[in-house]
Amino acid sequence: MQLLRDTKFDFINKYRSGFTFSAILILIGIVFLTIHGGPNFGIDFRGGVKIEAIFSKSITETELKSKLSELGYGDAKIQIDPNENKAFISMGYRPEFQKQSFNIPIQGDPGDATATKLKVSSTDPQIHLLSVNDTVELIDGNERRVNEIIALQPIADEGMIEITFANAFEMDLSENATIQIQASIGRILTDALLEGGEGWTAISDSVNVTEVGPSVGKDLKWSALWSVLASIAILLVYISWRFEFRFAIGAIAALVHDVLITLGLFAVLTKEINLPTVAAFLTIIGYSLNDTIVVFDRIRENGISLRGTEYIDVVNRSINQSLSRTVITSITTLFVVIVIFVLSSAGEEINTFALALIVGVLIGTYSSIFIASPILYLWQRREHNQEA
Repeated sequence: MQLLRDTKFDFINKYRSGFTFSAILILIGIVFLTIHGGPNFGIDFRGGVKIEAIFSKSITETELKSKLSELGYGDAKIQIDPNENKAFISMGYRPEFQKQSFNIPIQGDPGDATATKLKVSSTDPQIHLLSVNDTVELIDGNERRVNEIIALQPIADEGMIEITFANAFEMDLSENATIQIQASIGRILTDALLEGGEGWTAISDSVNVTEVGPSVGKDLKWSALWSVLASIAILLVYISWRFEFRFAIGAIAALVHDVLITLGLFAVLTKEINLPTVAAFLTIIGYSLNDTIVVFDRIRENGISLRGTEYIDVVNRSINQSLSRTVITSITTLFVVIVIFVLSSAGEEINTFALALIVGVLIGTYSSIFIASPILYLWQRREHNQEA
């Protein structure tokens, strides 16, 4: 099937317009990157916590913000999907990100050093952090003992919760003794969502938490950068071997062009860059290269079969001969990616992944014709003038 037959567009003589248009897009992206202090890295690269939760009823951003503010996390970013009663919560790294310590006062006489049970108030604001199999510390003055909780038993008529430990206390606890528990922010926020608020609560087993430490995020950032640079370097060697070095220069320039424009659009839209986004960038590189290789293959074939023909005519004819295939491939790919983009929620990473691919397919198709091929022609023209 061919959508375009026997086209004779003069693409190469329009290279100045193409270069100018691309330069404007890249410049806009650089301006926004400068304004925002660089790419908007998500928690995959800067560390933090992400939570996705489904609720028992429709919930507003104000209700969630109020609940999180009670815990001291009112600065968390919240996105609501009202169609599925779903919320996406994200918060960047804090010094206390990895673990926070909470002390829960004991109530009544805890007994002697051989005791294994004690009571705490069921209304303590941190009581929801305690659960069976937790390892906690019993603290009394300068003495500390690590112990494991094996049972929690509410005592309704006393307003207490009885805690049973795996081992004896090994010290006589006074009235000032406390239970210290360490919990990550992900754990704290999850428990708060499951506790819920007025008329709403997160559905059990629907809360998905992702936590990334700052050092891990930094390592991932460098790994992502090196993966993109390494892929471009390997492609430079491959295209130089399969074709010629001048072909490789055109192809790599187009790939860098595509990544820069996509990155610039993310800066304009203030979209977060996470691991799925890097995967999208690598996919864009692969798609754009495939399109460029098809055109370059035709240029090489026509360069042999049309000896004596002006090189600009060889390149233009090759692009026109590949145009129908390029348009059909781009349209079919775009159709699938647009469907994914429309059907996915704005807060989901798959939505951002699809957005990157939409831009990548459009820019990748454009760059094969208006960036890679003109650079190949200009490089060949320069070599020809030097020989002359």
